[in-house]
Amino acid sequence: MKFRASTSAAVRLQRASGVQPAALAVSRALWLVGAELCVFAQLDLRAVPERHRARAIADRARQLAPFASPAWHAADNNGDVALWLWDAHVVATAISALDGPVQRWQVLPEQLFLEPAADSCCRRLAPDIELLERWQAGRLVFSSVLPKSQRERALRLRAAGLTADAAPPELPATLGDARWDLPPFDWRRATRDPLAAAAVVLVAALLWLLWSAGELAGQRSANVRLDAAIEDRERELAPVIADRGKALALAAHNQSLAQLLSGRNALEAAAEFEHLVGSRYQRLLQWEFNARGMHVMLEDKAADNRAYVEALQQSPWFERVSVAPTLRPEQVSLDITLAPAANPPPLYASTEVGGKP
Repeated sequence: MKFRASTSAAVRLQRASGVQPAALAVSRALWLVGAELCVFAQLDLRAVPERHRARAIADRARQLAPFASPAWHAADNNGDVALWLWDAHVVATAISALDGPVQRWQVLPEQLFLEPAADSCCRRLAPDIELLERWQAGRLVFSSVLPKSQRERALRLRAAGLTADAAPPELPATLGDARWDLPPFDWRRATRDPLAAAAVVLVAALLWLLWSAGELAGQRSANVRLDAAIEDRERELAPVIADRGKALALAAHNQSLAQLLSGRNALEAAAEFEHLVGSRYQRLLQWEFNARGMHVMLEDKAADNRAYVEALQQSPWFERVSVAPTLRPEQVSLDITLAPAANPPPLYASTEVGGKP
């Protein structure tokens, strides 16, 4: 990879083919990593408290990164996290080629400055690079470079939740000055009587400095007492911390037992499925089960998707049955949503072996 050694602009865009200047109105040197150099992931961290979310994002980034020295940027929207990963070594090498210190640049993914789309779209980043995106409510939820192979392209479209022959509209890959991952800034409040606002801030700063000078000695003494109290507490908690691993393992075991004893289990769901449609198909290709539903892939030489849906929806255990597209006509892909736990028994339990109720 060759890089251009020019530092005339404050913004640089790094692509797989090299580095080029970009026209953006920014206040500091900005280095944009091209979308084709990033690995994108969507994380659901709504269950993680906000104070622990940065560490959770870092842990997931290191797990997902296919690079030896990963760097990342996360756009957190109340736990719905858009995550970009890139090779920090490749970016640092490109920055060094411009004869500028790496610390001078703020490194961000290119897609933060692309205009959000209403739904799915494609962007032509270069003559040979086509980027597939999917947006929801102004936030990016899927991003990947489309392969040239038709088979791999179809798989990538399916991964984005589209059909294999989908043709999303093409949008320009034009960079804008505003980042969509930041909350809007109220310029009216900032420009309302700026001199008075500056005077209030200055007076508040002076009062804070005077109060800090008077409290400094007392704070130092309080810190010493606090450090001593923390050391005493750590000594008291040392046995508990030593057994922390055992306690966590026991809690996980108890949670697994609770999940087995409540709700639907895979064995019962499989029995209900076989009772309703077991005689229709020739071979079971795939089976996935969780507490909310299951996914089944079958092989049926005379596939009748409607018959499968009607047969399965007879069960009080199956709330919704849908058919997903497949690559081969003799394959049937079923997504089944389990009904909430209720009193009605499954059909296989209410029918005798001979088939009579």
